[in-house]
Amino acid sequence: MNEHRVVGSGRAMFGDAEQVLGEAVGSDQLATEGLIDRAAGVFETGYGKARDTLADLASDAPERFDDLVSRGRELGRQADRAVRRELGDSGPVYLLAGAVALVGLGLFAIFSQRQPAAPARAPARKAPATRAKRAAPARKRTAAAKA
Repeated sequence: MNEHRVVGSGRAMFGDAEQVLGEAVGSDQLATEGLIDRAAGVFETGYGKARDTLADLASDAPERFDDLVSRGRELGRQADRAVRRELGDSGPVYLLAGAVALVGLGLFAIFSQRQPAAPARAPARKAPATRAKRAAPARKRTAAAKA
């Protein structure tokens, strides 16, 4: 139990008493301060509990890691025995099987990676109009006006 849990619990109890006293006396300010102190104490107690939980997990981490490593080694030994049982103890076949397994694992790792998204392309822009194209509508209007 760390100091945050102790201080938080005390502050919550003090805030609760302060709120009750403020309501009994009729002081809204004292009741509000008590409510604030109680809430702050509850949060500090929760923070202390979270720190205790994380400290417990951190102290157990090396043991859990060692357990996982030993389980992985045992799984490797079982796989080795199974391969030797199926393929025999002949060295070249065993090496070939291992090479095929490594190539397969490498291909799996390569193809399981996410491909980067294609960069967003800018919208296509219209080609700038030439002077002759800009003047064409004006010529049509003047020709229509003369007729």
